[in-house]
Amino acid sequence: MPIEDTIGAIAELVEKGYVRHIGLSEVGPETIRRAAAVHPIADLQIEYSLASRGIEAAILPTCRELGIGITAYGVLARGLISGHWSR
Repeated sequence: MPIEDTIGAIAELVEKGYVRHIGLSEVGPETIRRAAAVHPIADLQIEYSLASRGIEAAILPTCRELGIGITAYGVLARGLISGHWSR
């Protein structure tokens, strides 16, 4: 299903008052731009930690440019740097 169709359908729900904001999860910069062209995107949920910093090159700049918030998960590298795992 093209992202434009999905965001368009959710945008109709926003217009009717059933949904307040639209967010995305785990998508790349191209998909973010395509979605934002249809309707403003409020937030992107994505993994971001000291061990997983791949979003810094393209995704973070795209979100900053478009005014999209970031909700990071796995910030302690899924327990790797929290002391949860031991030898």
